[in-house]
Amino acid sequence: MRCAAPLWERPGLRAVAGDTLRPGGFALTDRAAEAMGVLPGWRVLDVGCGLGATVARLRARYGAKAYGVEPSAAQVERGAIRSGVIRAGGDCLPFGDGTFSAVFCECVLSLLPDPRAGLREFHRVLLPGGFLALSDLCARDDGGSRGDSCADRAVPLESTRAMVEKSGFETVLVEDHTRLLTDLAARLAFAGETGGRTGRGGLGYYLMIARKRGWTHA
Repeated sequence: MRCAAPLWERPGLRAVAGDTLRPGGFALTDRAAEAMGVLPGWRVLDVGCGLGATVARLRARYGAKAYGVEPSAAQVERGAIRSGVIRAGGDCLPFGDGTFSAVFCECVLSLLPDPRAGLREFHRVLLPGGFLALSDLCARDDGGSRGDSCADRAVPLESTRAMVEKSGFETVLVEDHTRLLTDLAARLAFAGETGGRTGRGGLGYYLMIARKRGWTHA
């Protein structure tokens, strides 16, 4: 029988993936933060922050003034941190224009009701030249359903890149990290946990870093 709760709210995923609830844990968070050059004092937003793991990481490891938004009341309640975490959706951010130096969106863009609206909001709250770090599942084709998992809603990487660039960003880095997805899928299967159409062929996992246009090259 299929569990009614989405995968990211199930204890099975937390047991396997830890509080990050995603492939690779903090591997891509750190990769993105270091590639962007996050410095102490940067105002950084994590969209769909879940249990707040990335918010805590950015504060402790990089000295960032990190905030999070999360639409699920249950996830906010379960999280280890509350300060700076606001219950809100990624497509309607409760922050002013140009508030942040960087926005992280880890395994969340594909889950937004309207990813384009989300990208417009990320663009709005970033300073000119501010960074956007995306990690998510991707697929070979646009045959994804509108289910409740990243696997259900995955689209081709080039479709996401085109959408990001049409939203006012310049792509500066794209990396394939499918091995992290493969590892998590294997551990979930071993634990007897499934999530959406995990058997869908051709799924990959990527990191993309983009920069809001309007900055001047050095």
